[in-house]
Formats: sequence, structure tokens, C-alpha cells
Amino acid sequence: MNGKIICSDDNHREFTILLDQPASFKLGQEVTLNLKKQIRSLKQNALWWVFMDWLLSPNGGDLIHHGYYAAEAIHENVKGWFECRYPHEFKIDKKFTTTTLTREEFNRFLELANQEFFVEELCVDTSGFWIDFEKYTSWQTTNPGGMKEYLKERMPF
Repeated sequence: MNGKIICSDDNHREFTILLDQPASFKLGQEVTLNLKKQIRSLKQNALWWVFMDWLLSPNGGDLIHHGYYAAEAIHENVKGWFECRYPHEFKIDKKFTTTTLTREEFNRFLELANQEFFVEELCVDTSGFWIDFEKYTSWQTTNPGGMKEYLKERMPF
């Protein structure tokens, strides 16, 4: 069950919580509260998948000519590498997934995957993608559409 704090007293010891659904708590019943993590944003997720498409493309990272057949295959390979390489830093205790990472963790994951896996291990020069990403951030202020639409204008997948 989830809820949102909508009011507190001056001492921050008494709170009013609006629950997302009806509940049958009893007065005096003890409850445990956990803070909800801010998971990675939809924009971060979209950027990741455009990056995967770019890496696969012959006009980008060209991994299609190095044994990769789909963006999902690259994604799964990176996750496996990451799970083996960083199990303690990211507290990975079962199969690694990016869907539960916080925004900060996802940024760190992206940095590590880019530099250590793609650049250093697979020898892919990703600088072209990041240059385009910088240009895209300016382009998007006057154009609708996401990074994939931006790249289609410059580099068909």
C-alpha cells in the first residue's frame, strides 16, 4: 500500500497520510513506514534504448557487425556484465534489473556501462552519440519528439 504525507505537526512526529486505497487500520495499531525510492525516469529509460539502437546501428556503434542482432541482446549482455562486475556497489542479490535503480544509480550504471563496457571492453567510440545527445538537448527546446526522432533526421537506423 502506498500513501503520501499531506500534513505534519511542528515537531514532525505526527503525520497525516493520504493512502492510495482504503485500509482497515485500527487505532493504536503499529505500522512500519518505508520511503519510496525515486526509480529511474522515463527519459532515462528512453535515452538508454536510443543508445542501444545507436550502438547496434552500422551508422553508430556498428555492433550489428560484431555479433549482436538486437538492442535487447546488447541490453541483456550489459546487465550480465554489470551483475558480475558490480554486485556489491549496487546491492545486487538476484537477477539484475535496471527498472529498480534510482535515478542516481541509473546515471552511474549508464556511465559505467558506457566507459567500461562499450568503450574499454568492446572498443566502441561512443563519443559521437554523446555529441549528438548534447545537440539534441538544444534541438528539443524547439522541436517535438524524442532523441530517436532527432537521430532519424541525422542518421537513419
